[in-house]
Amino acid sequence: MDPTQSDDGNGRIARALLAAGLGAAALWSLRKGKRLRGALAGLGAVALGYSATSDDGLEQVGDELDIDGLTDDAGSATADEDGHLRCAACSEPIVAGQIRVPNEDDETVHETCLEATA
Repeated sequence: MDPTQSDDGNGRIARALLAAGLGAAALWSLRKGKRLRGALAGLGAVALGYSATSDDGLEQVGDELDIDGLTDDAGSATADEDGHLRCAACSEPIVAGQIRVPNEDDETVHETCLEATA
């Protein structure tokens, strides 16, 4: 294993246990009337609990969603080399806010381009 990579199994367990301990300390502090200490411990418990239960960030999400390839189920590319989504009918870029739909070949097109060909 590369020294820069870590096996996150033990790290997750440690963060979960630390989050439980901070949660108990937060409750204890709040019962004693120490609101600031209880609130800070509670925030720490939430942060550690979230990091212990969440995935390792955007790398895994990108791998699961195939963001690099941006290919549809048929394997045909729907993006240019810069990663911008392009219409299969007019080859213009599809920007945020534009309505896009699949055509009969399951390629991504503008809604207006699909209506023009129909």
